[in-house]
Amino acid sequence: MNIPLPTIRDYLKAHWKMLVAGIFIGFALVAIVFALPLVTVATETTHTEYATEVKQESYVAEEPYITQEPVEKSKVVASGFYQVLPSGVIVPFSVDKPASLLIGQFENTVPGSFNILTDNNRIIWETLGSRGTINLSLPRGEYKARFRENLMWGEDCYLYLAIKWTETEQVTRYQPVVKYREVPIQVEKRKTTIIAEKVSVWKYLFMPKQS
Repeated sequence: MNIPLPTIRDYLKAHWKMLVAGIFIGFALVAIVFALPLVTVATETTHTEYATEVKQESYVAEEPYITQEPVEKSKVVASGFYQVLPSGVIVPFSVDKPASLLIGQFENTVPGSFNILTDNNRIIWETLGSRGTINLSLPRGEYKARFRENLMWGEDCYLYLAIKWTETEQVTRYQPVVKYREVPIQVEKRKTTIIAEKVSVWKYLFMPKQS
């Protein structure tokens, strides 16, 4: 007597509840596994920061320095109108600096003589007329400037006389110098931070991919 073997259909009919339970359990296990944080994902975040830095800045400053230079000086010994007396207009003066110059001019309505005399009345320079200028180098010593009219007196004679000389002195000058100073500035910096986190398989599969 032959006993027929069970077919797959017969097996499914007899064990369908077990098969459905197995499939359900399988899906449940897969869902549980996919929900666990098993995948490590690196997230890159870029943000802007501002930092204070020091910058070297150049500028030009006027810096003083001392130098020896010749300086021209002068001393006025006569300036203005002087009444002409019978003896003339006499202006005494002294020269106490080497290489001095006597400069000046005279002007009068009546012609006369204008001369420079030493302290013992020796004439060392003379000019005639109603007006004139003088530029005379004189050594150290005592002198007199004199203007006399030839025919009359009493007028007002304009007279200007000054002594000029040169001395070497310390003089403060200024020169441009390039200097540097530290200046704080705000600098923009972009900082990238990478954060590693565990995510579920479901989240990993559906999260947007970074380019």
